[in-house]
Amino acid sequence: MRSSNRKVVLYLLDKGYTEIWLKAHGRRHDLVYKDNTKNSWYRALDLWNLFDGICLDPNNGIVFLQLKTNAWAKEEPLKEWAKKTKSKVMSFNCKYSTTLKKWDVLERTYKHDK
Repeated sequence: MRSSNRKVVLYLLDKGYTEIWLKAHGRRHDLVYKDNTKNSWYRALDLWNLFDGICLDPNNGIVFLQLKTNAWAKEEPLKEWAKKTKSKVMSFNCKYSTTLKKWDVLERTYKHDK
């Protein structure tokens, strides 16, 4: 997983993305508070249980990152987030080809309608 994450980071850097931050996965979960009611919270391993990281695009816009190894993340939650927050979401499938003996970084981008 760490080697595939590194491949995605290098891919982003080559495309002009900066300030790339990936959330470390550990035993402890973060508390996310949804609104101002006392019992409206949940525990999350990822950022909002959706994202593995955040970065800045070449225009300094915030981009939410979803990274998977040998698979694609479910599209619908990512599309909903992009629409709800009017933000840009990038989903990556970093896969290793055993026949070609190399890594491929595949990207899908979801943006809100302007």
